[in-house]
Amino acid sequence: MNKKLLKDNLIAKWLDNSLSEEQRKELESSRELDELKIVLDEIDNWKVKKFDTENGLAKLKERKKLVIAPTPPKKANITNRWLQIAASLLILLSAGYFSWDLFFIQTITIKTQIAENKTVELPSGSKIKLDALSEISYKEKNWNDNRTVHLDGQAFFDVSKGSLFKVITDRGNINVLGTQFNVNTSDTAFEVICYEGKVKVTYESDELILTKGKSALVQKNQLKETTHVNTAPNWTNGYSKYNKTSLPDVIKNLKKYYNINIQLPKKYEHLEFSGTLTHKNLDTALETLFVTMEIKYEIGNDNTVIFE
Repeated sequence: MNKKLLKDNLIAKWLDNSLSEEQRKELESSRELDELKIVLDEIDNWKVKKFDTENGLAKLKERKKLVIAPTPPKKANITNRWLQIAASLLILLSAGYFSWDLFFIQTITIKTQIAENKTVELPSGSKIKLDALSEISYKEKNWNDNRTVHLDGQAFFDVSKGSLFKVITDRGNINVLGTQFNVNTSDTAFEVICYEGKVKVTYESDELILTKGKSALVQKNQLKETTHVNTAPNWTNGYSKYNKTSLPDVIKNLKKYYNINIQLPKKYEHLEFSGTLTHKNLDTALETLFVTMEIKYEIGNDNTVIFE
């Protein structure tokens, strides 16, 4: 019996819990058993359609002339459903219907730190500029057929033409073909700004189609359309612009660009700020924010802001 058939028989006996101690040690010394265990963990959550294993096995024997040694009545520690799924999987793998690569598609994750911006070029030539304290993830395999990016934070997208491009966030989703747009998502915010092309924005049951100069913003749990005149996101040029934004939200955003410790007193939490804050100079940003609002402060050790 050649090595491949011997290994197939060992795997079959392992599934049936009928291996001898010597056979078990031999199989455990190979990588195939570890890989099979990973696959079984994955497929345990599948909703598998009924598969004619007898017919599949007959076809496989005819194609591969594979002979599986008979096994004694099973003393199964695993369920019949697992046996059927595993047997079907082995048949499909041996017959070449799909490969082990299906289960090991790598997810690429890219994160930024405080005050860090990063530009990422995707396989199709699309580019993403990632704001500070943000994260994207995507799967590189079959990218041209499944252009999907998961986003947490804020990013500017310059999407090349091609198949549908999707951005998935916890707050809402965006579908485009080829365009430029910005997405800002957090626990309390969801905003999409279109700079070129068309963007479809989905939030719960609401949908909007945005064109150049249009933006979508979630307010009071509703998706609303607004307008803008910018040619690029402000943060990509090193500053943030606020319009009647609550002071706690301004400070939360400021912490993305500076390593500072600010504990805002409750007496200031109701205040709102309108203006522009730089991402390049901490002293200038704090002075612009607090002096404008007539709030007295000083900077202590370790960039801790102390209020009077």
